[in-house]
Amino acid sequence: MIKRIYIEITNQCNLSCSFCAKNRREARFMSTEGFEHILKQTAKITKYIYLHVQGEPLLHPELNRFMEFADSYGCQVQLVTNGVLLKNHMDLLSAPALRKLSISLQSIEAHTMPVESYMEPVFRFIEHASKQSRPYCELRFWRDDLMSAERTEECLRLIQSRYTASESGRIRNEKILPGVYVDYSNPFEWPSRTAQSCADHGTCLGGISQIAILSDGTVVPCCLDENGEIALGNIFEEALETILKSQRYLNLTEGFRRHRLIEPLCQKCTFRHRFD
Repeated sequence: MIKRIYIEITNQCNLSCSFCAKNRREARFMSTEGFEHILKQTAKITKYIYLHVQGEPLLHPELNRFMEFADSYGCQVQLVTNGVLLKNHMDLLSAPALRKLSISLQSIEAHTMPVESYMEPVFRFIEHASKQSRPYCELRFWRDDLMSAERTEECLRLIQSRYTASESGRIRNEKILPGVYVDYSNPFEWPSRTAQSCADHGTCLGGISQIAILSDGTVVPCCLDENGEIALGNIFEEALETILKSQRYLNLTEGFRRHRLIEPLCQKCTFRHRFD
């Protein structure tokens, strides 16, 4: 049962972080018509949508309209942002559809603005969110290899000097305000056909509990297929219901259930080890 759907409203970003896969596709911003076309179909499957695969969602000029569409279709939205443009989007605090905002703080290593200037709107946003009990907020430090980087360390010092952390009950995660958490999750590698590891045994939840839709409408089984290598179909050309009955989709998901990796990209993906 598909629980969440990733919708890439743009594949463009205002930064070039070392830990992010570089976009090799044509630059694209999804239209409002295209987004609503997708919601009409995805809302029948799940109410949980994530507005990212690649790209910075706060770059999209129609983001507020997209949030209104999501609300009208009863969807709950998760946004992942590098936080640079958050100061221009404080109105997201009043967006009924926004369930969770995740801020990737280690992206600070990819820009030069003063750390305090970067963190001030972040603090302002999470404190307002905490007071009004929504949205749920997460400050992400997902790269262990960057934890000693100078600007990352300064971010951490500012957080630690401003808030008192407590246990959240989750591994590598702490609570700093009601509804606001700092997450130190394990990093992952973007899958690649050139990766050294290769196996035909394993399993994954891609296609089973999640799918992703790229900005051009290509449907892929998971949010790590950033280049659309496992193209199951295009939602602008055929119904999602039809795509999820295609032989390629059925072979992929049945393979996972039998612990067989059918697709070459899956055979090279190390994220599968989380399900061993």
